[in-house]
Amino acid sequence: MDAPRIPSISIDSEFEKISDAISSLGFLFLQSPPVPTVQRVDNMFEISRRFFKEESQEGKEKARGWVQVRQESLDAQGHPRGDIKEAFNMRPFTEMDEAKQPLPPTLKAEEKAIGEFMKSCHELCMKILEALALTLKLPKDFFTSRHSYNRPQGSILRLLYYPETSLRELDANRQNEIRAGAHSDYGTIFLSIRQKDVGGLQILIPSGIWLDAPVTSSDTVLVNIGDLMEFWTGGRFPSTIHRVALPRTQEDARERFSIAYFLHPDDDVLLERLTDDGEDANARLKARFGVDPNEPLTAKQWLEGRLAATYAGRKDD
Repeated sequence: MDAPRIPSISIDSEFEKISDAISSLGFLFLQSPPVPTVQRVDNMFEISRRFFKEESQEGKEKARGWVQVRQESLDAQGHPRGDIKEAFNMRPFTEMDEAKQPLPPTLKAEEKAIGEFMKSCHELCMKILEALALTLKLPKDFFTSRHSYNRPQGSILRLLYYPETSLRELDANRQNEIRAGAHSDYGTIFLSIRQKDVGGLQILIPSGIWLDAPVTSSDTVLVNIGDLMEFWTGGRFPSTIHRVALPRTQEDARERFSIAYFLHPDDDVLLERLTDDGEDANARLKARFGVDPNEPLTAKQWLEGRLAATYAGRKDD
């Protein structure tokens, strides 16, 4: 039996097609979306490269949002040493494209370009949410009205850098190392724009096999459903466990850059169940997320709980 493939679809497709595509594996490729433009994507990768390769250690340490190698462990039980990656997180900027946090010099110099890129990611997310709302026979703006750009919320633009690694060193300790541990994302939906020539992303399909996500060009965006959306919709749209595996070839052992946009609802949004699939679904959701679907829960409470679990045990590293 052939392994499933991540569906690839246009954002202009009928909403049912978008919903069907993302319901199968929790992932889909959007072909040539109108935003962000290829020019903005390529420029953002260059900004990211300059930050990770040229910013001083002092500049990184003073800035709020920097995550150093091994500081984060997305799979603390499986890989307690932490992920072999570096990251920088930014909250949504103001409408005037000004950061709400201190930025290191290399990013401060590109503040407007970063703000414009972030808004374009948010805009694409809104188009996806409209399609998902219509599938659930909800008003078209049901989700979009609960995902403001400038109200208090937990959305993040994340720049990611995976340093070049030595296959010889990795092979000696391969079972204990990972570039990004197995996890599912916390929020509503997640956009991933990856380097076109370096792979590594894998998703866990229902059969228990890790499926390699193909490497695509910069005019394709990978979309996946987050845990919050699975919980909110009673499992109608599933979030899928994924990871960035260790390289198997010297080509994939090169340094790797990616850009991610994590969309979260406004902090005060109440996560009331949108579908009622009975007690079986309630039990499954509670077992997976440790949250009772029948208890009132805001988006902020959801995010704080997930972040606490991710960073537990890493504070003294």
